[in-house]
Amino acid sequence: MTPGSRPQSMPVFLLVKAAFQSLWRQRDDALRLGFIPTMVCFAGLVYVQGALRRSVDFMQSGTPDLISSGDYLTLLLSLLISGVAAAVLVANWLRFMLLGPMGAIGLGLTIGKPHIAFVVTCFILMFVFSIAFMVICMPLLLLPELLKAIGIGVAFIVVMVSAARLLLFGVAQAIGQPMSLQQAWSASRANGVQLASALILVWLPLWIVAVMVSTLLDALGFRELAPHATLFIAAVFQSAGYILQAIVLASAFRQMVGVQV
Repeated sequence: MTPGSRPQSMPVFLLVKAAFQSLWRQRDDALRLGFIPTMVCFAGLVYVQGALRRSVDFMQSGTPDLISSGDYLTLLLSLLISGVAAAVLVANWLRFMLLGPMGAIGLGLTIGKPHIAFVVTCFILMFVFSIAFMVICMPLLLLPELLKAIGIGVAFIVVMVSAARLLLFGVAQAIGQPMSLQQAWSASRANGVQLASALILVWLPLWIVAVMVSTLLDALGFRELAPHATLFIAAVFQSAGYILQAIVLASAFRQMVGVQV
């Protein structure tokens, strides 16, 4: 996009539809690049299931203070490992989409500076915007219930749109293209809402299918008979969602910024 030019608006539903079509066309590459992250995510789910079950039971009983420090550490460690695996998967898929097949060869285990930069960027952005959301919500908690709900909803939308706009900076890190946060913010002008909406909407069909599958497994008693198989299915759905989001980000980056490496 040239300086001073009017940014072209992205069609959200077309972007979401194209993401699913791209995933289906490149399903072999999705299996190749998603295998290791999916197995890592699956291992994390298996590792954390006991601590998670105990923590949920304590919270539902109104006694969250009874959650042990060991369970807290287990939950945090599992979240960290799964988050890194997901970020590496997204980085590999961004490189595959924007740099071609040579951008992510084999199983995607060739981790370089761009991968590390992308992972660090994602964690920093997540931390900063989580803190920002909590700070914004603090005064809103003093409002009446209706106004509080509306205010928190608006704050969530503002934070999500802002984070989506700055994710272009992370995409640039993943492919090794020089870019500043200010350039990412400027490039995503007038498209922040569309990008955030597309990143959320790609999860909707997966969520619907996941609920249907979960209901069917419960009805057949499969969850009780093979709990690890159920966790593996959940890990597959997660990896598919991350790849879809990576496709959306790659398409948005190509349209709003352009590949210059």
